[in-house]
Amino acid sequence: MFLSRLLFASYLLLATLSARADLILQAPQAPVVAGREFVLSLVVTNPTAEPLSPPSVPAAFPLVARRGTQAVSAVFHVEELRRPDDGPLAPGTFRRIALRGRLPAELTGLIVLDATANAAGRVAVETIPDTPEMAAASAEPAPRAAAAPATFRREFGLSPHEPVYFSVGANGGINARFQLSFKFRPIGPSDDRVAGRGFWEDVYMSFTQTSLWDLHSTSKPFTDSSYRPALFFHRYDTGTAFLGGRLGLAAGFEHESNGKAGDDSRSINILFARPTVRWGAPDSWQFVVSPKLYWYVDKEENDDIQRFRGYGDFLFALEHPRSWKLAATLRAGTSGRGSVLVDATYPFAKVNDFVPLGLVHGYLHLQFFEGWGESLLHYDERAETQFRLGFMAIR
Repeated sequence: MFLSRLLFASYLLLATLSARADLILQAPQAPVVAGREFVLSLVVTNPTAEPLSPPSVPAAFPLVARRGTQAVSAVFHVEELRRPDDGPLAPGTFRRIALRGRLPAELTGLIVLDATANAAGRVAVETIPDTPEMAAASAEPAPRAAAAPATFRREFGLSPHEPVYFSVGANGGINARFQLSFKFRPIGPSDDRVAGRGFWEDVYMSFTQTSLWDLHSTSKPFTDSSYRPALFFHRYDTGTAFLGGRLGLAAGFEHESNGKAGDDSRSINILFARPTVRWGAPDSWQFVVSPKLYWYVDKEENDDIQRFRGYGDFLFALEHPRSWKLAATLRAGTSGRGSVLVDATYPFAKVNDFVPLGLVHGYLHLQFFEGWGESLLHYDERAETQFRLGFMAIR
């Protein structure tokens, strides 16, 4: 009842928000020479089920170049010859706009180009000094008509899957929890928010490792690790509206085991479906509900795991791309036992506004765990309540 009321209230608040195309800024693959022109790529995507008019991109596109605490304004210009037409953008498709500009010659090293004011995100560009050797090499440039077309960053089908982090707590002794996770799309667009042209282009493989590390014992052993390879269908946005939100879907097969033998061996195989509903604009606050519902295909080594884990992981999140993200994952076992995992993150780029840390990527991470079965090995034991603090690379 509470969830139904919450969803209905969210619908009333957000139903008036209009669909919009997403802007994604992409950097060149190779390093650029400081003080010389180079090309950025602005990708305009339509994740909805209806044709959308692309947003108006100013001919003079403003950016902020940041290096540490230094910030410099820069303007990149749309190349008219490569500018896409202004007609509607078909559902699930994208276009590229070439932006040409230069950075001040004194800005070298790893530079962050910030286009969040235009809802296009941030990218990092490696800039190298303009040396005499480079000047000689470009003294006789080829005619513009014979120049090769601009090339854009080539991706390898890898994208984030679940959060990637490392955080430390102290209840029951100093301990750490960390997670690595990624997914691979063999066929289809590199951006996992862009739908494929058919079912086969929306098939992914993923791998996630979650580990608990005992840091207070003499030998610093790993308490337990779980390894979760999966094969599944994923569509970031199905084009279907649900209670005023945008509906995404993932469904497939997942194996989980802890890689141990004998009495400590644990493994399960599940079939799962994960609908995800997002309310709000991608460049502003969003409320996300994402229940992962599953059925155990094999749980022989822990045949009562449903008593403690249940049949679903229920994720609720409130997030802003340039501010806080609060995410809670709830489990409710059939015996009445369960757990709650809460992750709160805040961009280090924003922390740098108050404390000069330099160019730090990622997010400040605060984690809370309460309940049963924090690890697969101890799925039927109540864990110590934990508060952890650390770093999250991908949220």
